[in-house]
Amino acid sequence: MKKFTLLVNGEDLDTKTYEYFPYIDKQITDFKTTFRILTGVKTGRIPEQAKEVEKYIYAKYCIGKDDTNLKAMESAYYAFKEFRKFPLSVRKNILLDIHKSLLEHKEEFLRLLMIEGHPRKLGEWEFEGMRVGSSPETTNYYYSLVQKEIGKYSDEILYNVRRPDGVVCISPPRSAAASNSFNAILAYLTGNALIVKPPLKTPISTIFLWKEVINKILKKYQTPPGLLNIVVGNSKRLMDEWLDSHYVNDIILFGDSKKGIEEGARIYKANKKPILELSGNDFQLVWEDADLEKSTESLIDGFLGSTQVCMMPKIALIHKDVFNEFKNKFAKKVKNLKIGLPSDVDTLLSPVSKIEEFFMFLKDALSKGANLICGGKRIDYSGKPDEKGSYIEPTLIEIDDISKAKSMLCINEEIFFPLIPLVRVTGSDEEIFDKMVDTVNIHNYGLRISLWIKSGKFMRKFAKELDNCGILRINLRHAGFSHYISTHGGTRRSGGPYGEMNYFWQKTSHLQGVSRALKG
Repeated sequence: MKKFTLLVNGEDLDTKTYEYFPYIDKQITDFKTTFRILTGVKTGRIPEQAKEVEKYIYAKYCIGKDDTNLKAMESAYYAFKEFRKFPLSVRKNILLDIHKSLLEHKEEFLRLLMIEGHPRKLGEWEFEGMRVGSSPETTNYYYSLVQKEIGKYSDEILYNVRRPDGVVCISPPRSAAASNSFNAILAYLTGNALIVKPPLKTPISTIFLWKEVINKILKKYQTPPGLLNIVVGNSKRLMDEWLDSHYVNDIILFGDSKKGIEEGARIYKANKKPILELSGNDFQLVWEDADLEKSTESLIDGFLGSTQVCMMPKIALIHKDVFNEFKNKFAKKVKNLKIGLPSDVDTLLSPVSKIEEFFMFLKDALSKGANLICGGKRIDYSGKPDEKGSYIEPTLIEIDDISKAKSMLCINEEIFFPLIPLVRVTGSDEEIFDKMVDTVNIHNYGLRISLWIKSGKFMRKFAKELDNCGILRINLRHAGFSHYISTHGGTRRSGGPYGEMNYFWQKTSHLQGVSRALKG
């Protein structure tokens, strides 16, 4: 059985208090036995060395003690005081070497994601975002922005400089903790120290990423102990300790919008900086001249991980003249999606955590005029109907009028299960344009918007007027990644009142203007 320890003040910490992580395939196919063995090991009735244990339990991992987080905050503070003095060029080279280390550990990292329940295709998508977001091209671009000479005026020379905030704590989401937390490496570019809190129930890949991929590079550069700390424990308790501590400056928080914005207010009131990465319910817009092959492939990404990823396309607004052709082409692809265990390299879907909400959203939409195209059943991992199954068939609904759609839960609240509404938008081209733009710009969420279009006239109009999103992608895969542009960030309930595209190196620092006399 593997063992994952914590990291505090540069040292591995074995607290001797453990939780156990099963093989997700076993939990799905044989829940009763998996539960029995987990319970038995936790209570001591079944020894860890028993043969049946190694078949069902992959690893044990440490839970922090009462003072673990307190020691982590103190050590991070003193590490920050030293690390901020490292030359900017050295901090950049640390990030470049972390990128190389990430590539070297790709297969091992993907294997851990699959053990945690991520289908291979989802894991590869997550890895691609990490690769592009930390690429040399991207890192060098960020490096160029941290300190810039503005120029000379009269007898002065002027600069803009990003200064580190200090100790940054990050609480990533359970659904994709490792890949989301990885963005926090950018806080090192401006000289911050980090405390990473992997989720209590699924910490394995996150602990591996930060200890084996990142911390070994920090050691190579002889960074101060405490520059990286890894703590696992009760989220509320750890958050309360962060808020009470004079050592902590910023908190990067992922999660549900309602709870996240409430926590953001608490963070702000504690005189700390909230950096919020919350829910998404993204639109994909399809114009009458769109490339239907590419646009339907883009929307298929919405079912990655059973739509339990915030930045996937979850609603399609489709020009009336191409609606039927798009619908038929897309429905055919949806019906061919692979349902299976996370270990199956061809599967796209994963177990669904919010099954009751799925049926509530579906019922609401159908009662308000939507039509079911396909799906809608609870199933097991083999695709067979099962009232106790942990999967949902990939489900499509058709909404024939955008005015109907605006009253539906699936439009107004985050879809976090495999349900995608296709919305027909009617009227003249100008009216359809106005309806699409108005729907997007008044929407509750604003992570990403993708647009599929050939018309130069309307492309320019959309690019000028679509503003309620952190990232706008035109004729590009909705869930794709681009160099130089961040992988994260959004407006409104996706990022709170200060939400925007999120450069983590920028958000965890503050701007300082510097002027000095040319003489004397």
